[in-house]
Amino acid sequence: MHAIRNLARIGFGKIAVRWSQLGFGKTSSTTPDAQTPRNLFGFKDGTRNVAGTDTARLDAHVWVSGKDAQGPAAWMDGGSYLVARRIRMNVETWDRTSLAEQEDVFGRDKRESAPVGKAKEHDEPFLKAMKPDSHVRLAHPDTNGGATILRRGYSFTDGTDGLRRLEAGLFFLAYQKDVRTGFVPVQTSLARADALNEYVQHVGSAVFAVPRASATATTGGAVPCSCDTRRRKPCSATI
Repeated sequence: MHAIRNLARIGFGKIAVRWSQLGFGKTSSTTPDAQTPRNLFGFKDGTRNVAGTDTARLDAHVWVSGKDAQGPAAWMDGGSYLVARRIRMNVETWDRTSLAEQEDVFGRDKRESAPVGKAKEHDEPFLKAMKPDSHVRLAHPDTNGGATILRRGYSFTDGTDGLRRLEAGLFFLAYQKDVRTGFVPVQTSLARADALNEYVQHVGSAVFAVPRASATATTGGAVPCSCDTRRRKPCSATI
């Protein structure tokens, strides 16, 4: 919120905030040693996310460079493309679902987040042991020709709707060097068969071009968002 206020102040008279979504409890950690956060369904989210310290994978899948940053696209050199989605989670329906079915939907156990047939969260998943429509199996890079995205989502809640159901879910944020080879194949796979679709509803979606942060951008001496210009980390505040 502080970053958004500063960006709006700097651009006063030329830019304006058109829409915002307040989130909490960051999902999909990018810090390898940090505990994986849980989403509103109670499952850990982002176990196999791209690590913020893995520069090789970031260069391969997240940062725009080389032939993707030539000609008219040169201004995006070092930046990334962001897919933002507001996903409502039908919490009440999920809470009435048995634990066994919940674990089948995700392809992981709820307590440890271990893949089916494995003991620990970070064990390599054996996809064929999971149900064909499990979320983890369908979203895995091996199922989608190697498609990989960097997720930095947040949970949200906006009270209740007219039917007294919780208005809550996931504000999904995914960075990649090319949406066509990142998010699109993964989402296509999920849209076709993901068992999780019964419990979620995508209510808003957009794609943003996020240029590389300026090394001199400051707000009173501080970079105006959570950017790391050495790692070319895109500013989530600019969405």
